[in-house]
Amino acid sequence: MSNAPAPPPPNLVKHSEELELQLQANLNADGALGAACRYVMGWEDADHKVTSQGGKRIRPALCLYVAELFGGNIVDALPGALAIELVHNFSLVHDEIQDQDPERHHRKTIWRIIGEAQAINVGDYLYIQAQRVLIEAAIPENRRLLALASLANATGDMIKGQWTDLSFENRNNITVDEYLEMIEFKTGALIGAAIECGAVLAGVPKAEADLGRAWGRRIGLAFQAHDDILGIWGDPNTTGKSNVNDLMRKKKSLPVIEALKQTKTATLIESLYAADKEPTPEEIFEIADLLEKNGIRKRCEEHAQRFVGEAEEILEALPLGVEERARLRQIADYLIKRNV
Repeated sequence: MSNAPAPPPPNLVKHSEELELQLQANLNADGALGAACRYVMGWEDADHKVTSQGGKRIRPALCLYVAELFGGNIVDALPGALAIELVHNFSLVHDEIQDQDPERHHRKTIWRIIGEAQAINVGDYLYIQAQRVLIEAAIPENRRLLALASLANATGDMIKGQWTDLSFENRNNITVDEYLEMIEFKTGALIGAAIECGAVLAGVPKAEADLGRAWGRRIGLAFQAHDDILGIWGDPNTTGKSNVNDLMRKKKSLPVIEALKQTKTATLIESLYAADKEPTPEEIFEIADLLEKNGIRKRCEEHAQRFVGEAEEILEALPLGVEERARLRQIADYLIKRNV
């Protein structure tokens, strides 16, 4: 019997209710646009009935958590947290269209309900609302500008990451370093911005906020490497994520990039990805087992552990006490391994 996923540390989610209320207050558009936004955020289903599928809101929770850790207050940090979550959902909406994803978390993606053109508008609206929340925030101007700059830089990196990810679809010679740079942009950038925004809105010096951002990006890399591992070898009953879709959809994840480096495993992947016929789940399980026996899973786990080690070096450079560092390690451990 599988173990249930570990619950998040209490301090990470203690402001969840306030966060959700403020998100709803800042996404109050009328008509079909408002309904589409509420669907994306998980507050309504396709029939406009109230649901409770709002997601974990990990990134904004991180922003609030770090602000408190550095001695700031939630009132000042909330605009940054809201903006982070809105940008995250903007990126999801656009990525789902570009990747032609039919579902997210067992629900139809928004473009399948209202069409691609209008879904692009929904994503754009979420992005603009993120900017507005920070621009209009009643916080010191220097902190607000630093938070806006952090968000803009992260958004730019996410777009670069998505561009690179899409370009990989037509390439068979992707290096591990290229892939890791892509996921640092696509996944690590916004996690890093959540840490940086929490820090700058708490009023810490920029140099310390920069270290916080670097720590978050390393944690984001470790998270994505681990998520790629779960995409092939995870237990769906625990993770809620398929362990056949990545290979069935011919996704070029970290295990696949590593497998293409070795002659024996490269032959397996190349044959699978060149086939016109969709493989059965049993065939996918057999390939996953062969990849693991040839050391691919271990190699990916080594990458994840390396990023954890790099994050630890950055953490040691932050001017925090022993207890504060321990709390950040706890958060990092939860983020990286929450789907074990």
